[in-house]
Amino acid sequence: MASWLGSLWGGSGASSLPYNISTDPLSPSTNKGSHGWAIHTATHKTNGGEATAFQASKAELAKTPLQQQRSQSFASSGNLTQLVPALHHFHRIKRLIHPRILRAHATLDTDYPDDSKPSPGLDALDKVASTGNLIIVTEKAIPLDDWLDNLNPHTAQANAAAVSWGIYNIVEGLSFLHTQAKLAHGMICPDAVFVTPGGDFKLGGFDLVTPLGIADGGGGPTPHFRKYEASVCPADYRSPERASGRYDTLQQSAPVHSIDCYSLAVLIEYIYTHPSAGTNGQVPVPLKKALLRMKNDSPKLRPRLPPLLKCPVFDNPYVKAQKFLDEVVSKPAEEKIIFLQSLPDILNRGVLTENVAIYKILPMLVMGLRASAGNEAAMSQDINRREVLAIVPLLFQIAESYLAKTPELFQKHVTPLVPLLFAVNDRGVRGSILQKISILETQLDKSALNSSVFEPMCSGFTDSSGPLRELTLKSTIVLVPKLNHANLEKLVRYLVRLQADPEASIRTNTVIFIGKVAPHLTETSRQKLILPAFTRSMKDPFTPCRLAALRAVIACKEYFSQKEVAEKVLPCVIPHTLDGANEVRAEAFNVVDTFLVNLREESKRMAKDEAERMSAATCGIGAEGGSGAATSSAPNSGSYLTGISSWMGTSTEPTASTSSTSGAQRTTSSTSNGSLTKLPAPQPGPAAPKFSSLTLSDAQVGGSSKYNTADDSGGWSDDDDIVSPQNNNTGGGGWDDDDDAFGMSPVNKTKGDGDFFASFDSNKASIVGGGKAGSLKPGMKLKGKAKPTVTKLPASDLLDGWDDF
Repeated sequence: MASWLGSLWGGSGASSLPYNISTDPLSPSTNKGSHGWAIHTATHKTNGGEATAFQASKAELAKTPLQQQRSQSFASSGNLTQLVPALHHFHRIKRLIHPRILRAHATLDTDYPDDSKPSPGLDALDKVASTGNLIIVTEKAIPLDDWLDNLNPHTAQANAAAVSWGIYNIVEGLSFLHTQAKLAHGMICPDAVFVTPGGDFKLGGFDLVTPLGIADGGGGPTPHFRKYEASVCPADYRSPERASGRYDTLQQSAPVHSIDCYSLAVLIEYIYTHPSAGTNGQVPVPLKKALLRMKNDSPKLRPRLPPLLKCPVFDNPYVKAQKFLDEVVSKPAEEKIIFLQSLPDILNRGVLTENVAIYKILPMLVMGLRASAGNEAAMSQDINRREVLAIVPLLFQIAESYLAKTPELFQKHVTPLVPLLFAVNDRGVRGSILQKISILETQLDKSALNSSVFEPMCSGFTDSSGPLRELTLKSTIVLVPKLNHANLEKLVRYLVRLQADPEASIRTNTVIFIGKVAPHLTETSRQKLILPAFTRSMKDPFTPCRLAALRAVIACKEYFSQKEVAEKVLPCVIPHTLDGANEVRAEAFNVVDTFLVNLREESKRMAKDEAERMSAATCGIGAEGGSGAATSSAPNSGSYLTGISSWMGTSTEPTASTSSTSGAQRTTSSTSNGSLTKLPAPQPGPAAPKFSSLTLSDAQVGGSSKYNTADDSGGWSDDDDIVSPQNNNTGGGGWDDDDDAFGMSPVNKTKGDGDFFASFDSNKASIVGGGKAGSLKPGMKLKGKAKPTVTKLPASDLLDGWDDF
């Protein structure tokens, strides 16, 4: 940038300016009313403050005739150019300092960059070198016409108030020139008025400034004014005596304000007739009579300007607020505090605009904080402390309402103040900051939040004031998502400490805080904090604390395993189902019901998983045995299947293998692994009764059966292995004393046809294919092979698990 400026201005002195000036102009030097000056944006190299830079090339100014600028003939020489009026303005603006005059921060003539080669003064402007450039850096401002065009046509009332304040500023600026500087501006017109972002109108365009009248001691107008005024000032803004060239009249009898008074009346009419001025193109009625007097043809009869400030047009809240803002530095401390306390309401009602809040009120607040909050000795005085307490809420209101939309402005104005505000050792100031902590969370980055906000605010956790401890706790919740690991661990330690706080409300808010902060903690921190914290709070004597703990348990249920729920959580919750407070009991039942649903689902899942494992194990065993029959696994011990399997395994193998034995189907068989395999039952045949319902009549004990013949074998097949053939002649039907184990006694009782046990007293075995076929029960098969001897089990073994069938 410096090299570019140096090449543009033709000298190395450009680098001495403390401002960076943009390359592209906002308004080029060829625009109407520019008078040869191009308008650029500028920023301060050190603090980044915004400014406006006016640049003009003296070579171009010297080439531009004034008649091309205004298209107006004049009595003077036709060789007049823009150069001398521009130089006149360049020298005047840096000497005139007033709140209503455009303030020049820096000026530079590149032909005279330092004092080694002084620039000619106002009396020798025609001798100034014309090879370099002129630079004027002023406060940020735009031309009046641009400001009027940018007004929102839908806010007529606000626009009218802003216009009235602007005219008020122009009158004040001219009054300063006339009464204190003893000068007439000479070029009051839209080209000479600029508007700051805060809505203040500032006077510029000092191309024709001159003393006027003998009575004021100036002896003007000056030769420069007489020579250039007809070409520089627009014709509509020239008073009749100027238009006719009667400069001697101005010198001898006209007051210094006379020519500016006339021009101002024309300017006021021009402003109010603008479509966006908010007055429907009409001058306000209270001003019409005043404007007629101001435009009087006689210079002597034109009124002085200060009384114009009493016009009712300027009696509105906007003008009053703006006036106090401009004078607040010189106001007594009590008045200043009262005004600061009223500003939030003024902003809420829309009396002052956003630009006023950002560009006028905010800088004032920043300056006040730096002067008081940064000075420990100043804060020890009650009046300064009260002022800071009035500033902080207003500062955050502006930040929240306006700066949140422009983060750059927030970073510029508010961010540097955060460490300063937290360094103030005052509970009232700290409370005001904590109430607006959410604004800082949205605007500051993680690093600034951790270092500049969280660390200093931790002192509030241990403050002796209970309300401040509680406010610190509530404010911290918005910072948790952006805290780093170290600060989260630090926060956990403070939370554990706050659970033992003497204030019941703090203990309650702590458990609520823990429930909300749990998702942001690490797994290790959660395991250490949440369950012990909830358990401790459930035992709190304060009812809302217990209630909050139960609700927090529900909110954090996802962080408890089902085992923890069953073994740790529910045992702590269950006692509260009989709590002395009804709402606590209701919440406890809600917690229990919620967790029981989850536990039932977990139990069903476990059962399903167990069944799948058992099924997988059984299928694997069946595949190894090569059997296609369905099998059912049995426990290795303690089950009735184990007793039956061992009982079936004691059967004696047949002594001979015949075709008849191979044709018979056994109802049960023992597999190699000790499990029972169900084989197809003989078809057709009567179903045997269940042993649980067995009676003596079913067994035909002690009586004869119609099937009991000499050739009748009783219909037994290989299943008769349970009866010993050696005992057939005893008349006990194959039963011995072991029958007592079943509670049976040999009582004769007949049984109807088809009784499976009617052949228990048969003494003969029938041969397959022989004997009397008519004596066989339908569906029974005879075997010619003798019954094998079996070993009977003790009654105690038979009873083991048998009745379970």
